[in-house]
Amino acid sequence: MISNVVIHQPEYFPWTNLFLKMLECNKFIFLDSVQYSRRSFQNRNMLAKDGNVFYITVPIKYTHRDTLIRDIKIDNSKRWIEDHIKNFHHCYKKTKFFKTVLDVIENEYYKYYQYLNELNQGLIKTLAKKMEMKCDFFSSTELGAIGKKSELILNLCKKTNAQKYITGSGSKSYLDEEKFKKKKIKINYLEPKHLVYFQENSKIKFIKNLSILDYLFNLGFEEFKKIKV
Repeated sequence: MISNVVIHQPEYFPWTNLFLKMLECNKFIFLDSVQYSRRSFQNRNMLAKDGNVFYITVPIKYTHRDTLIRDIKIDNSKRWIEDHIKNFHHCYKKTKFFKTVLDVIENEYYKYYQYLNELNQGLIKTLAKKMEMKCDFFSSTELGAIGKKSELILNLCKKTNAQKYITGSGSKSYLDEEKFKKKKIKINYLEPKHLVYFQENSKIKFIKNLSILDYLFNLGFEEFKKIKV
């Protein structure tokens, strides 16, 4: 079986394009052994209401700047779960699939994760399963690959016997394509796809680049299964 690999940092309810990448692969690697990036989408994402966009954020405990993603702890002394659920109600309670999707999220929330990496991976895997994704999940920590940037990505591909590495066009700036070619690993650069769909909560204009939750609350899991890549 051909091994098509996607590698991505674990984000909090990532945008739809990450799940579109999953449709292209049979192995998905969470890149959790690299430095945590502050003010990224690793602990926050965007929702929308009446044409306005705002962030929901998972609070994290203080860490040094060089802390790895896998070592970031959630600050569960804050009532963030209740706040996020309240925001979901505020933004999406009128959407067709609100209860169906919220039930799935709540089941994962109330496992009370201590680490951000575990929360993000748990949520992504749960949503992917509901959308009947066919890929197997790994983490860079469990695979034990070493190196930085292009070398790390190449080593992860080798660990999973990749014939094809699927990534965004932004990776062109740092990937050493010649080394991938020597290992007979094809790099497939994907441009982002901008799905336009009905948004119950923003009827005046379509708001793009939101969390996958916006799509799911409005269209549901079954509609995503119909997407062909």
